[in-house]
Amino acid sequence: MLRRQYSIGRAFGKHMKQDNKKVGRKGEVAAAELLQKKGYYILERNYQNKWGEVDIVARVGDYRVFVEVKTKTEDMYGEPWEMIDAHKLKRVENMGYLWCDEFGWNGLCRIDVIGVWLNEEGEVSRIEHWENVQL
Repeated sequence: MLRRQYSIGRAFGKHMKQDNKKVGRKGEVAAAELLQKKGYYILERNYQNKWGEVDIVARVGDYRVFVEVKTKTEDMYGEPWEMIDAHKLKRVENMGYLWCDEFGWNGLCRIDVIGVWLNEEGEVSRIEHWENVQL
């Protein structure tokens, strides 16, 4: 009996992860579109290596911007920025250093956060952009 419950739990957990990935992808698409409307040039989406991932790497002016996107649906509690802690920002910062090393960038960098809210239909109902987020 316990084994069956565990299997059901694993299947449910896998389904939730797939839904979370879909929600995250919608948010990342909306975030990239917002950045482009604001004059940013998207250099990379989902830049990753064995140490982690950055949702968006963009260029604006003299800056390379490493963007963390957090998306929530109406049925999730809290705000998107509450899903980011100092540990997560430090990982984004470290990934930024790795990106700069890989691409030979020695100029200005910063971390931005974009929060995306989706309504019940899965459409963007609100989007906010916080620039130069500090640890």
